Amino acid sequence: MSYRIKRVAHLTGINPATLRAWERRYGLVAPDRTHSGYRLYTDEDVAMLSRIKALVDDGLTIGEAIGRVRRGAEPLPSDGSGPSVRDARFRMLEALLSFDRRRALEAYEEVLRLPPDRRVEEVLLPVLREVGELWQAGECGVGEEHFASAFVREKLAGIIADLDTGAARGPEAVCAGIPGELHEAGLMAAAIHLATRGWRVVYLGPNIPVDEVRRIVHQRRPAMFCTSVVNTMSLADFRRLSRELREAAPADTEVVIGGPGVPPPFATEPGVRCAEDLSELVRVAA
Repeated sequence: MSYRIKRVAHLTGINPATLRAWERRYGLVAPDRTHSGYRLYTDEDVAMLSRIKALVDDGLTIGEAIGRVRRGAEPLPSDGSGPSVRDARFRMLEALLSFDRRRALEAYEEVLRLPPDRRVEEVLLPVLREVGELWQAGECGVGEEHFASAFVREKLAGIIADLDTGAARGPEAVCAGIPGELHEAGLMAAAIHLATRGWRVVYLGPNIPVDEVRRIVHQRRPAMFCTSVVNTMSLADFRRLSRELREAAPADTEVVIGGPGVPPPFATEPGVRCAEDLSELVRVAA
């Protein structure tokens, strides 16, 4: 069966402007056209778009949701075998906003059954994003935001430490934040995605000078250097950064830049991969 865009918008809850933007930006669907130029969507298109909308409503970014659907990942566990991930995430958020570390730890323990990358994507990063949105809306204070951020960073660092057993035999990746960039949750998530896929990860943390990046990557000659951009950059500044990092790395080191601060369009220097979702980008690059 075929559907026009207004009918798809009604069925999925995604407004037509958003549907068209997703098509342009992510190549999400490629609907046929009528002779008059109207888009025609299939049942499969509607099912996929509905799944993505549900994941976004659950707290994932659009890039994370698209990546999950394309990989055929299972939905959030919600059967009788234990508390749902959504419920645990909600309780963790409520506890962090109340400065209640004990309850936050109890909620986190409920999702330890998840693989590390799903724990990151479906629990820790969505909690951090929601706290950030509440702070921006004036619905929580700086203290709550910092308390929650410290908790999430601690858990991300713990996952990285648990994965760093010295047993990995894959290629090496160096992960480092650019100068002036203090947000590191997305970069830590990327490091976790690489480590769970057998990469040997050298995680340097945030705010690393480009000269120091140059010294380390020329010393180690990793297969990949990746960094995260959260603070909004102009297109000119971003292209300058891309050029500096490409010139700083050996020719055989792939440079990967991602994060919500990456300005569209995503065209950049030759030899540099970039997108707004760093975790999805490193999965593709890996």
